[in-house]
Amino acid sequence: MEVRPIEETDFKSFLKDYQGHMHYFHDPLFYDYISGVNETHLLGLFDGEALIGVSMLSATSVLKKYRLFTSHTGPLLKDFNNEDLKFFLEGIDQYAKKNGALKMIHSPYTVYQMRDHDGNILEDDPRNNQEIIKIYEDLGYTHHGFTKELVTEELLRYQAVIDVDKPLDQILKEMDTTTRYNTRQTEIMPLELKLLQEDEYDKFIDIYKETEERIGFDPVPREKVKNLLNTLKDRMYLILTHVNVDNYLQQLQDEKAEEEQNINDIEEKMAANTATKREKKRLNEHKEQLASKLKRIEKMGEFKAEFGTELDLSVGMYYYNNQEMVYLFSGSYPELSFFKGTNFATWEMIKKAQELGLKRFNFFGLTGDFTEESKDYGVYRFKRGYMPYIEELPGTFDKVFNKAVYMVASTLGKI
Repeated sequence: MEVRPIEETDFKSFLKDYQGHMHYFHDPLFYDYISGVNETHLLGLFDGEALIGVSMLSATSVLKKYRLFTSHTGPLLKDFNNEDLKFFLEGIDQYAKKNGALKMIHSPYTVYQMRDHDGNILEDDPRNNQEIIKIYEDLGYTHHGFTKELVTEELLRYQAVIDVDKPLDQILKEMDTTTRYNTRQTEIMPLELKLLQEDEYDKFIDIYKETEERIGFDPVPREKVKNLLNTLKDRMYLILTHVNVDNYLQQLQDEKAEEEQNINDIEEKMAANTATKREKKRLNEHKEQLASKLKRIEKMGEFKAEFGTELDLSVGMYYYNNQEMVYLFSGSYPELSFFKGTNFATWEMIKKAQELGLKRFNFFGLTGDFTEESKDYGVYRFKRGYMPYIEELPGTFDKVFNKAVYMVASTLGKI
Protein backbone atom coordinates (compact mmCIF):
# COMPACT_ATOMS: atom_id res chain seq x y z
CA MET A 1 0.00 0.00 0.00
CA GLU A 2 1.00 3.61 -0.51
CA VAL A 3 -0.12 7.04 0.69
CA ARG A 4 0.22 9.88 -1.78
CA PRO A 5 -1.46 13.17 -2.76
CA ILE A 6 -4.56 12.97 -4.94
CA GLU A 7 -6.46 15.43 -7.09
CA GLU A 8 -9.79 16.99 -6.20
CA THR A 9 -11.45 14.89 -8.92
CA ASP A 10 -10.11 11.68 -7.32
CA PHE A 11 -11.36 12.77 -3.89
CA LYS A 12 -14.85 13.59 -5.14
CA SER A 13 -15.04 10.46 -7.29
CA PHE A 14 -14.20 8.31 -4.26
CA LEU A 15 -16.89 9.96 -2.14
CA LYS A 16 -19.52 9.72 -4.86
CA ASP A 17 -19.87 5.98 -4.19
CA TYR A 18 -18.61 5.88 -0.59
CA GLN A 19 -20.96 3.97 1.72
CA GLY A 20 -19.18 4.17 5.08
CA HIS A 21 -19.40 6.53 8.04
CA MET A 22 -18.86 10.10 6.85
CA HIS A 23 -19.31 13.35 8.76
CA TYR A 24 -20.35 16.41 6.77
CA PHE A 25 -16.86 17.80 7.50
CA HIS A 26 -15.61 15.37 4.85
CA ASP A 27 -18.36 16.04 2.31
CA PRO A 28 -17.24 17.44 -1.06
CA LEU A 29 -19.51 20.43 -0.35
CA PHE A 30 -17.54 21.17 2.80
CA TYR A 31 -14.29 20.69 0.87
CA ASP A 32 -15.46 23.31 -1.64
CA TYR A 33 -15.98 25.70 1.26
CA ILE A 34 -12.88 25.00 3.35
CA SER A 35 -10.55 24.97 0.34
CA GLY A 36 -11.66 28.54 -0.33
CA VAL A 37 -10.70 29.78 3.13
CA ASN A 38 -7.90 27.46 4.29
CA GLU A 39 -4.94 25.67 2.79
CA THR A 40 -6.11 22.13 1.98
CA HIS A 41 -4.34 18.86 1.21
CA LEU A 42 -5.92 15.71 -0.23
CA LEU A 43 -4.27 12.34 0.35
CA GLY A 44 -5.18 8.90 -0.90
CA LEU A 45 -4.46 5.39 0.36
CA PHE A 46 -3.69 3.12 -2.59
CA ASP A 47 -3.61 -0.65 -2.80
CA GLY A 48 -1.80 -1.02 -6.09
CA GLU A 49 -3.64 1.43 -8.32
CA ALA A 50 -6.92 1.11 -6.41
CA LEU A 51 -7.87 4.09 -4.27
CA ILE A 52 -9.15 2.55 -1.01
CA GLY A 53 -9.08 5.57 1.31
CA VAL A 54 -9.00 9.36 1.32
CA SER A 55 -8.07 12.08 3.77
CA MET A 56 -8.84 15.78 3.60
CA LEU A 57 -6.47 17.92 5.64
CA SER A 58 -6.69 21.64 6.19
CA ALA A 59 -3.90 23.74 7.62
CA THR A 60 -3.40 27.12 9.21
CA SER A 61 -0.03 28.86 9.26
CA VAL A 62 1.90 29.37 12.50
CA LEU A 63 5.11 31.43 12.71
CA LYS A 64 5.15 31.43 8.87
CA LYS A 65 7.11 28.18 8.61
CA TYR A 66 4.80 25.80 10.48
CA ARG A 67 1.26 24.51 10.13
CA LEU A 68 -1.53 23.28 12.37
CA PHE A 69 -3.31 20.41 10.61
CA THR A 70 -6.74 18.90 11.15
CA SER A 71 -8.15 15.87 9.36
CA HIS A 72 -11.84 16.83 9.48
CA THR A 73 -13.14 13.60 11.07
CA GLY A 74 -11.12 11.47 8.68
CA PRO A 75 -9.51 9.55 7.25
CA LEU A 76 -12.12 7.53 5.34
CA LEU A 77 -11.56 3.91 4.31
CA LYS A 78 -13.62 1.98 1.78
CA ASP A 79 -13.46 -1.22 3.84
CA PHE A 80 -12.57 -0.03 7.32
CA ASN A 81 -10.06 -2.07 9.29
CA ASN A 82 -7.47 -1.14 11.88
CA GLU A 83 -4.48 -2.31 9.85
CA ASP A 84 -5.30 0.00 6.94
CA LEU A 85 -6.12 2.82 9.36
CA LYS A 86 -2.72 2.54 11.04
CA PHE A 87 -0.89 2.49 7.72
CA PHE A 88 -2.86 5.50 6.48
CA LEU A 89 -2.22 7.48 9.67
CA GLU A 90 1.51 6.79 9.43
CA GLY A 91 1.49 8.06 5.86
CA ILE A 92 -0.50 11.14 6.83
CA ASP A 93 2.00 11.91 9.60
CA GLN A 94 4.95 11.55 7.23
CA TYR A 95 3.29 13.86 4.69
CA ALA A 96 2.40 16.41 7.38
CA LYS A 97 5.95 16.49 8.78
CA LYS A 98 7.34 17.14 5.29
CA ASN A 99 4.93 20.05 5.05
CA GLY A 100 5.87 21.79 8.27
CA ALA A 101 3.39 20.19 10.65
CA LEU A 102 3.54 21.59 14.15
CA LYS A 103 0.45 19.75 15.30
CA MET A 104 -2.12 17.31 13.90
CA ILE A 105 -5.67 16.83 15.20
CA HIS A 106 -7.86 13.80 14.42
CA SER A 107 -11.46 13.24 15.53
CA PRO A 108 -12.25 9.98 13.72
CA TYR A 109 -15.90 9.56 12.76
CA THR A 110 -16.03 5.85 13.38
CA VAL A 111 -17.37 3.58 16.12
CA TYR A 112 -15.47 3.06 19.37
CA GLN A 113 -18.21 1.02 21.00
CA MET A 114 -21.94 0.44 20.70
CA ARG A 115 -24.58 1.14 23.33
CA ASP A 116 -28.30 0.44 23.60
CA HIS A 117 -30.96 3.16 23.84
CA ASP A 118 -30.41 3.40 27.61
CA GLY A 119 -26.68 3.97 27.16
CA ASN A 120 -25.59 0.49 28.27
CA ILE A 121 -22.50 -0.88 26.50
CA LEU A 122 -23.23 -3.74 24.11
CA GLU A 123 -20.19 -5.82 24.99
CA ASP A 124 -20.53 -8.40 22.20
CA ASP A 125 -21.48 -6.08 19.34
CA PRO A 126 -19.22 -6.81 16.33
CA ARG A 127 -19.06 -3.09 15.53
CA ASN A 128 -17.09 -2.38 18.73
CA ASN A 129 -13.52 -1.25 18.11
CA GLN A 130 -11.90 -0.33 21.42
CA GLU A 131 -8.49 -1.04 19.87
CA ILE A 132 -8.69 2.20 17.89
CA ILE A 133 -7.53 4.23 20.91
CA LYS A 134 -4.29 2.25 21.11
CA ILE A 135 -3.62 2.74 17.39
CA TYR A 136 -3.50 6.50 17.81
CA GLU A 137 -1.62 6.39 21.11
CA ASP A 138 1.01 4.03 19.68
CA LEU A 139 1.61 6.61 16.95
CA GLY A 140 2.32 9.27 19.56
CA TYR A 141 -1.11 10.87 19.75
CA THR A 142 -2.65 12.15 22.97
CA HIS A 143 -6.27 11.21 23.58
CA HIS A 144 -8.43 14.07 24.86
CA GLY A 145 -10.35 11.61 26.99
CA PHE A 146 -13.76 9.98 27.09
CA THR A 147 -15.64 13.26 27.35
CA LYS A 148 -19.30 13.38 28.30
CA GLU A 149 -19.92 17.04 27.73
CA LEU A 150 -19.91 19.59 24.97
CA VAL A 151 -16.32 20.68 24.42
CA THR A 152 -15.94 23.75 22.23
CA GLU A 153 -14.38 22.89 18.85
CA GLU A 154 -14.73 19.14 19.47
CA LEU A 155 -17.42 16.73 18.33
CA LEU A 156 -19.91 15.22 20.72
CA ARG A 157 -18.83 11.61 21.17
CA TYR A 158 -22.25 9.98 21.10
CA GLN A 159 -24.95 9.78 18.46
CA ALA A 160 -28.34 8.05 18.37
CA VAL A 161 -29.16 6.14 15.18
CA ILE A 162 -32.04 4.05 13.86
CA ASP A 163 -32.01 1.82 10.79
CA VAL A 164 -34.65 2.86 8.26
CA ASP A 165 -34.14 0.19 5.60
CA LYS A 166 -37.30 -1.55 6.82
CA PRO A 167 -41.08 -1.03 6.49
CA LEU A 168 -42.49 2.13 8.07
CA ASP A 169 -44.90 0.05 10.13
CA GLN A 170 -41.95 -1.74 11.71
CA ILE A 171 -40.17 1.54 12.49
CA LEU A 172 -43.36 2.80 14.12
CA LYS A 173 -43.80 -0.42 16.08
CA GLU A 174 -40.24 -0.19 17.43
CA MET A 175 -40.82 3.28 18.94
CA ASP A 176 -41.71 3.56 22.60
CA THR A 177 -45.40 3.98 23.46
CA THR A 178 -45.34 7.77 23.87
CA THR A 179 -43.37 8.47 20.69
CA ARG A 180 -45.55 6.09 18.68
CA TYR A 181 -48.71 7.78 20.01
CA ASN A 182 -47.35 11.27 19.26
CA THR A 183 -46.34 10.20 15.75
CA ARG A 184 -49.78 8.78 15.03
CA GLN A 185 -51.37 11.97 16.35
CA THR A 186 -49.47 14.01 13.77
CA GLU A 187 -51.05 11.92 11.03
CA ILE A 188 -54.59 12.95 12.01
CA MET A 189 -53.88 16.69 12.20
CA PRO A 190 -53.57 18.90 9.07
CA LEU A 191 -49.90 19.70 9.68
CA GLU A 192 -47.72 20.98 6.85
CA LEU A 193 -44.03 20.53 6.16
CA LYS A 194 -42.51 23.49 4.34
CA LEU A 195 -39.05 23.67 2.79
CA LEU A 196 -37.31 26.92 3.69
CA GLN A 197 -35.38 28.76 0.99
CA GLU A 198 -32.20 30.81 1.29
CA ASP A 199 -34.10 34.04 1.96
CA GLU A 200 -35.73 32.30 4.96
CA TYR A 201 -32.52 31.20 6.68
CA ASP A 202 -32.93 33.93 9.30
CA LYS A 203 -36.35 32.57 10.29
CA PHE A 204 -34.79 29.17 10.90
CA ILE A 205 -31.89 30.64 12.87
CA ASP A 206 -34.21 32.78 15.02
CA ILE A 207 -36.23 29.75 16.14
CA TYR A 208 -33.10 27.63 16.61
CA LYS A 209 -31.33 30.30 18.69
CA GLU A 210 -34.39 30.83 20.88
CA THR A 211 -34.50 27.09 21.59
CA GLU A 212 -30.76 26.97 22.20
CA GLU A 213 -31.03 29.71 24.82
CA ARG A 214 -34.07 28.13 26.50
CA ILE A 215 -32.42 24.72 26.84
CA GLY A 216 -29.12 26.22 27.97
CA PHE A 217 -26.87 24.84 25.24
CA ASP A 218 -23.58 26.58 24.51
CA PRO A 219 -24.44 29.10 21.79
CA VAL A 220 -23.45 28.51 18.19
CA PRO A 221 -22.84 31.92 16.52
CA ARG A 222 -25.54 32.93 14.01
CA GLU A 223 -22.98 33.40 11.26
CA LYS A 224 -21.58 29.92 11.83
CA VAL A 225 -25.06 28.41 11.46
CA LYS A 226 -25.78 30.47 8.35
CA ASN A 227 -22.42 29.54 6.85
CA LEU A 228 -23.20 25.85 7.36
CA LEU A 229 -26.61 26.29 5.73
CA ASN A 230 -25.00 27.90 2.71
CA THR A 231 -22.25 25.28 2.55
CA LEU A 232 -24.50 22.20 2.70
CA LYS A 233 -27.55 23.58 0.88
CA ASP A 234 -27.30 21.07 -1.99
CA ARG A 235 -27.46 18.12 0.44
CA MET A 236 -29.81 19.59 2.98
CA TYR A 237 -33.47 19.84 3.85
CA LEU A 238 -34.30 22.93 5.89
CA ILE A 239 -37.86 22.47 7.07
CA LEU A 240 -40.56 24.29 8.98
CA THR A 241 -43.68 22.62 10.39
CA HIS A 242 -46.86 24.66 10.27
CA VAL A 243 -50.56 24.43 11.02
CA ASN A 244 -53.54 26.55 10.01
CA VAL A 245 -55.82 26.55 13.05
CA ASP A 246 -58.95 27.30 11.00
CA ASN A 247 -58.28 24.27 8.82
CA TYR A 248 -57.96 22.09 11.89
CA LEU A 249 -61.11 23.59 13.43
CA GLN A 250 -63.04 22.79 10.26
CA GLN A 251 -61.70 19.22 10.29
CA LEU A 252 -62.73 18.85 13.93
CA GLN A 253 -66.20 20.26 13.26
CA ASP A 254 -66.67 17.74 10.44
CA GLU A 255 -65.48 14.91 12.69
CA LYS A 256 -67.77 16.14 15.49
CA ALA A 257 -70.77 16.10 13.16
CA GLU A 258 -69.90 12.57 12.06
CA GLU A 259 -69.74 11.34 15.67
CA GLU A 260 -73.04 13.04 16.49
CA GLN A 261 -74.63 11.29 13.53
CA ASN A 262 -73.19 7.92 14.61
CA ILE A 263 -74.59 8.39 18.12
CA ASN A 264 -77.99 9.45 16.79
CA ASP A 265 -78.19 6.44 14.44
CA ILE A 266 -77.39 3.94 17.20
CA GLU A 267 -79.76 5.55 19.69
CA GLU A 268 -82.59 5.40 17.14
CA LYS A 269 -81.90 1.69 16.60
CA MET A 270 -81.82 1.09 20.34
CA ALA A 271 -85.19 2.80 20.71
CA ALA A 272 -86.56 0.50 18.03
CA ASN A 273 -84.83 -2.55 19.58
CA THR A 274 -82.92 -3.18 16.33
CA ALA A 275 -79.41 -2.30 17.54
CA THR A 276 -76.85 -5.10 17.52
CA LYS A 277 -74.59 -5.88 20.47
CA ARG A 278 -71.67 -4.47 18.48
CA GLU A 279 -73.52 -1.20 17.86
CA LYS A 280 -74.49 -0.89 21.53
CA LYS A 281 -70.86 -1.40 22.48
CA ARG A 282 -69.76 1.22 19.97
CA LEU A 283 -72.13 3.83 21.41
CA ASN A 284 -69.85 4.66 24.34
CA GLU A 285 -66.84 4.74 22.02
CA HIS A 286 -68.58 7.33 19.81
CA LYS A 287 -69.52 9.38 22.87
CA GLU A 288 -65.90 9.33 24.03
CA GLN A 289 -64.78 10.41 20.56
CA LEU A 290 -67.34 13.21 20.57
CA ALA A 291 -66.10 14.43 23.96
CA SER A 292 -62.54 14.37 22.61
CA LYS A 293 -63.53 16.40 19.53
CA LEU A 294 -65.34 18.98 21.68
CA LYS A 295 -62.30 19.28 23.94
CA ARG A 296 -60.01 19.80 20.95
CA ILE A 297 -62.35 22.37 19.42
CA GLU A 298 -62.20 24.32 22.68
CA LYS A 299 -58.41 23.98 22.73
CA MET A 300 -58.09 25.25 19.15
CA GLY A 301 -60.22 28.25 20.05
CA GLU A 302 -57.79 29.06 22.83
CA PHE A 303 -54.77 28.69 20.53
CA LYS A 304 -56.39 30.93 17.91
CA ALA A 305 -57.22 33.60 20.48
CA GLU A 306 -53.69 33.63 21.89
CA PHE A 307 -51.47 32.94 18.87
CA GLY A 308 -53.55 33.55 15.73
CA THR A 309 -54.46 31.31 12.81
CA GLU A 310 -51.15 30.59 11.06
CA LEU A 311 -48.79 28.86 13.51
CA ASP A 312 -45.15 27.94 12.92
CA LEU A 313 -44.36 24.99 15.17
CA SER A 314 -40.78 23.85 14.69
CA VAL A 315 -37.77 23.94 12.38
CA GLY A 316 -35.11 21.40 11.51
CA MET A 317 -31.95 21.07 9.44
CA TYR A 318 -31.27 17.67 7.90
CA TYR A 319 -28.10 16.79 5.99
CA TYR A 320 -27.76 13.59 3.98
CA ASN A 321 -25.00 11.62 2.28
CA ASN A 322 -24.95 8.19 0.65
CA GLN A 323 -25.54 6.35 3.91
CA GLU A 324 -27.66 8.40 6.25
CA MET A 325 -29.93 11.33 6.98
CA VAL A 326 -28.51 13.43 9.83
CA TYR A 327 -30.67 15.57 12.11
CA LEU A 328 -28.25 18.47 12.69
CA PHE A 329 -30.18 21.40 14.18
CA SER A 330 -33.72 21.97 15.37
CA GLY A 331 -35.88 24.43 17.25
CA SER A 332 -39.46 24.62 18.43
CA TYR A 333 -41.98 26.62 20.44
CA PRO A 334 -42.83 24.76 23.68
CA GLU A 335 -46.14 26.61 24.00
CA LEU A 336 -47.24 24.88 20.77
CA SER A 337 -46.04 21.39 21.71
CA PHE A 338 -49.66 20.18 21.57
CA PHE A 339 -49.27 19.90 17.79
CA LYS A 340 -46.21 17.61 18.03
CA GLY A 341 -44.40 19.55 15.30
CA THR A 342 -41.02 17.96 16.02
CA ASN A 343 -42.50 14.45 15.94
CA PHE A 344 -44.19 15.30 12.65
CA ALA A 345 -40.97 16.61 11.11
CA THR A 346 -38.98 13.58 12.28
CA TRP A 347 -41.50 11.13 10.86
CA GLU A 348 -41.67 12.94 7.51
CA MET A 349 -37.88 13.05 7.25
CA ILE A 350 -37.61 9.35 8.07
CA LYS A 351 -39.90 8.81 5.09
CA LYS A 352 -37.70 11.11 2.99
CA ALA A 353 -34.60 9.14 4.02
CA GLN A 354 -36.31 6.01 2.72
CA GLU A 355 -37.22 7.74 -0.55
CA LEU A 356 -33.53 8.59 -1.00
CA GLY A 357 -32.58 4.95 -0.43
CA LEU A 358 -30.68 5.68 2.79
CA LYS A 359 -30.08 3.02 5.42
CA ARG A 360 -29.83 5.14 8.56
CA PHE A 361 -31.47 8.08 10.28
CA ASN A 362 -28.95 9.72 12.59
CA PHE A 363 -30.32 11.83 15.44
CA PHE A 364 -26.73 12.98 15.92
CA GLY A 365 -25.13 14.44 19.01
CA LEU A 366 -25.56 13.41 22.63
CA THR A 367 -23.23 14.24 25.50
CA GLY A 368 -23.20 10.66 26.75
CA ASP A 369 -24.56 11.63 30.16
CA PHE A 370 -27.82 9.68 30.21
CA THR A 371 -28.91 10.75 33.70
CA GLU A 372 -31.83 13.07 34.42
CA GLU A 373 -29.36 15.66 35.74
CA SER A 374 -27.64 16.07 32.36
CA LYS A 375 -27.99 19.32 30.45
CA ASP A 376 -29.24 17.52 27.35
CA TYR A 377 -31.55 15.04 29.10
CA GLY A 378 -34.65 16.40 27.33
CA VAL A 379 -32.93 16.01 23.97
CA TYR A 380 -31.80 12.49 24.86
CA ARG A 381 -35.29 11.57 26.07
CA PHE A 382 -36.81 12.67 22.76
CA LYS A 383 -34.27 10.69 20.73
CA ARG A 384 -34.57 7.69 23.04
CA GLY A 385 -38.26 7.47 22.17
CA TYR A 386 -37.31 6.14 18.74
CA MET A 387 -35.44 3.27 20.44
CA PRO A 388 -32.10 3.94 18.71
CA TYR A 389 -28.78 2.28 19.16
CA ILE A 390 -26.10 4.69 20.32
CA GLU A 391 -22.72 4.90 18.65
CA GLU A 392 -19.90 6.06 20.91
CA LEU A 393 -17.09 7.65 18.91
CA PRO A 394 -13.42 7.55 19.98
CA GLY A 395 -13.08 11.29 20.55
CA THR A 396 -10.26 13.66 19.68
CA PHE A 397 -6.52 13.00 19.40
CA ASP A 398 -3.65 15.40 18.85
CA LYS A 399 0.05 15.06 18.20
CA VAL A 400 2.70 17.77 18.52
CA PHE A 401 5.58 17.24 16.10
CA ASN A 402 7.92 19.93 17.44
CA LYS A 403 7.34 20.54 21.15
CA ALA A 404 9.90 23.33 21.52
CA VAL A 405 8.42 25.40 18.69
CA TYR A 406 4.92 24.59 19.89
CA MET A 407 5.71 25.97 23.35
CA VAL A 408 7.11 29.16 21.81
CA ALA A 409 4.05 29.58 19.59
CA SER A 410 1.74 29.00 22.56
CA THR A 411 3.64 31.53 24.68
CA LEU A 412 3.34 34.09 21.89
CA GLY A 413 -0.40 33.42 21.59
CA LYS A 414 -0.12 32.12 18.04
CA ILE A 415 -2.10 28.94 18.77
